[in-house]
Amino acid sequence: MSPKNTDQEEENSKIDDIMKAAQQRFGQYGLCKTTMMEIATDIGLSKAALYYYYPDKESLFEAVVLKEQKQFLEELTSAIKPGTKASTLLLTYVKKRQDYFDRFMNLGKLRYESMSTSKPLLCRLSENLLLKEQQLVRTILEIGVANKEFKKMNTQDQAVFLITMLQGFRLYAVKMQNDLVMSEEEHAALDENLKKAIQLFIRDISL
Repeated sequence: MSPKNTDQEEENSKIDDIMKAAQQRFGQYGLCKTTMMEIATDIGLSKAALYYYYPDKESLFEAVVLKEQKQFLEELTSAIKPGTKASTLLLTYVKKRQDYFDRFMNLGKLRYESMSTSKPLLCRLSENLLLKEQQLVRTILEIGVANKEFKKMNTQDQAVFLITMLQGFRLYAVKMQNDLVMSEEEHAALDENLKKAIQLFIRDISL
């Protein structure tokens, strides 16, 4: 193995250690209450060394969320297999999307008073996911149309409609809370509403 490859592996390993420590810290304390010094200390790095990889806490948080987004998209993509019913894929999508939403809320442990300072970052992260999510849902709908499970439709418009509808349920569920971490009862109610919504959507577009 060449020295160049060894150096690259060491860099990748260090970045992986940083990401794991950041995920744990953000998951336990949230974005606002986590410091770069704490993350650096967790993995035996100096603060300066951590800043070499990530210039600020927001860029590290963004990297962690992008990793979570990639995992969500890969899990959903891997579920799209020949012979799988499109309605089953839509139900899988809603479940995996809610799991991702839970992880995102937990990572940030967001509170309404901190939303103003975090809003540009959160908007950028949401926009990054939206187009990829729309394409995946559109692919699922096209599968349903092709196998005559769903009616002919404008799959792009329907993908946007479905995603917007589900977003509305999630936003409504946290609108009245100062702390955006939901209780078990509120979480169960949201899950039930999402399940009903996707079942109605599937019924409406099915042949």
